[in-house]
Amino acid sequence: MSEQAVKDAAPSAGNSILMRAWQANVARPGDKVISFSPALSDNASADGGAPPLPQRDWTSAIDLVQEAAEAIRISEERAVELENQLRSVIGQAEEEVRQLQKTLAASQQMVSQAEDRARRAEARAQEAESWLVRIHDAVFTAFGSKAKTVPAEPSGGEQDTP
Repeated sequence: MSEQAVKDAAPSAGNSILMRAWQANVARPGDKVISFSPALSDNASADGGAPPLPQRDWTSAIDLVQEAAEAIRISEERAVELENQLRSVIGQAEEEVRQLQKTLAASQQMVSQAEDRARRAEARAQEAESWLVRIHDAVFTAFGSKAKTVPAEPSGGEQDTP
């Protein structure tokens, strides 16, 4: 096929690849070999070319995925352990709350009983006080109307009592 025929041909993917490879080699005189190397990209220049694509290291990628999966599994196991510990702590806290509620109820009952005893003691004290007032009044009524007053001495000494 002549150069003109190649230019006039309908563009296709295969023709496009052949044209680029041929045009890249035309610039080099004396070199009539067309290179179909995948190392050159579509935008590769004739003089330098693009750097070759890096080879993919699939085993490293798989290893990274396995490490990530292991890290996730370990994190999940730790989360389960923490949940179990939390349930245990919650159970202990609930038991302590129940014990404290029992202690509080018993203390409230003791306070109530002590208040009742104090009220009864106050009532007895008031009754005893009223009896003492009656006895005092009865003694002074019966014996105290004839009480003598003793004058105080000017020297400030002790008073004689009969």
